[in-house]
Amino acid sequence: MLPDERRSKILELLEKERSIKVNDLVKLFNVTGATIRRDLEALEKEGFLKRTHGGAILPHSFSFEPLFTTKKRQNLKEKMAIGKKAAEIINDGESIFIEAGSTTLQIAKNIKNKHDLTVLTNSIEVARELLNARGVEVILTGGVLRKETIALIGPLAERVLREFRVDKVFLGISGIIPSKGMYTASIAESQIKKLIIEMGREIIGVADHSKFGKECFSFVAPTNVMHKIIIDDNVPPHYIEELKKEGIEVITVHPEE
Repeated sequence: MLPDERRSKILELLEKERSIKVNDLVKLFNVTGATIRRDLEALEKEGFLKRTHGGAILPHSFSFEPLFTTKKRQNLKEKMAIGKKAAEIINDGESIFIEAGSTTLQIAKNIKNKHDLTVLTNSIEVARELLNARGVEVILTGGVLRKETIALIGPLAERVLREFRVDKVFLGISGIIPSKGMYTASIAESQIKKLIIEMGREIIGVADHSKFGKECFSFVAPTNVMHKIIIDDNVPPHYIEELKKEGIEVITVHPEE
């Protein structure tokens, strides 16, 4: 196994377990302790982990996602308003991709009366929401279920994503710093997001104010890959100005009290 491949697997394990031990990695990869320590040192220099005595932990500076069931309840008024506005810019007869996420789920709740609409998604929750929408054809990517976000990921999902092109992509955002980029908590989901961005003719981000200024574990893409972003009115003005300077159309919603 090449060093880069082994280090990627170390990060995946760390993401899942939150801490790792050198001795466990030695047994898992059948290499020496010195090799593992070099791997951890290299990953620490890149900011992915913090070494401890006999192992490593996640750095405190990164933000990680709560479970989907928790996220659905957070900032719900804002997410509902964003989802409703996103649905307004979806036209009958289009093909769209709705990514897995608690904000993107609100889009699905508002498009059930559309006609001749094709929805590709890696979200079981989105597919379930549209189950009885007669005018909406739903295509699930397939793949491995990531239980934390109820998202389909992995090689099968990636292979399917490479086969499609859609009119609009609605991209969920776990963390965004306009001067730096967009982030997510999972390496595997980051790879999926990159492929989702490539398949869309128009990329539309959706994010409530809590996602701004938040740097998560894995980089997804620079913010200027988006054509539009739909946000709520609690996003700090300096972030909005930075987005506009990058040529992104900013659509602001005002959640009902």
